[in-house]
Parts: sequence; C-alpha cells; structure tokens
Amino acid sequence: MEHPIEEQRLIIEQLYRIVRSSCPEDITSAKCRFEYDHGYEDGSESVGETFHYIQDGKNISAALNHTLAFPVMDLVPQLHAKMKAHTGGDWNAFTLFINEDGTVTTKFEYSDQEPLD
Repeated sequence: MEHPIEEQRLIIEQLYRIVRSSCPEDITSAKCRFEYDHGYEDGSESVGETFHYIQDGKNISAALNHTLAFPVMDLVPQLHAKMKAHTGGDWNAFTLFINEDGTVTTKFEYSDQEPLD
C-alpha cells in the first residue's frame, strides 16, 4: 500500500492534469477552486469548481473540459477522505494553482476559516 501523502499527491496530480488540459497552451497561470459539500442530512455530497486562467494578461473564467472533468466528482471526495483519515482535517474547499513558473501549489480551506478570493 502506498504512503498516505503519496496517495494524496497522486490524486492532486490527476486534478492538475484535468485543469492543465482545460487551459489553452499559452496561459501564464491558472487556478481552480474545488468545493466539496458533504454535510447534507441525507448523506449526499456535491462537488463544484470555479476555474480561471490568465492569458495575454486577461483573467478568463472558464469551465473545465467536461470530457476530462467527470473524474473530478470522484477525485475530490477521494482526496478529502484520504486527508481526513491521515490528518483529521475536514476541509470544504481547496484551490489548485498553476503558477507562472510552472509549479503547482494547493491551498485548503476549512469551515472555520474565511474563504479565499
């Protein structure tokens, strides 16, 4: 069995590939905020995303490529479950950033924090 951090990294890498392949080639940077709501009384859950990229100095709001984005509905809950089992953290959203230098970073949001812009 893989190490919990490695399992989490692999899921984030899959999400990165979906975000990156939803962008035009010549972007400067991109970010996608994934929301995960799992607090419904009937036990249901929902996953949403807000996706932007910078191209030619303009901030463009777009949708993820839906032929690629379908796995997001499975990947986000998987990531939440693995992180909660590993650290006990119960986040409700996270943003995946593709930075200008090509690096990828993530920022997790917890219900007791103020939301990011």
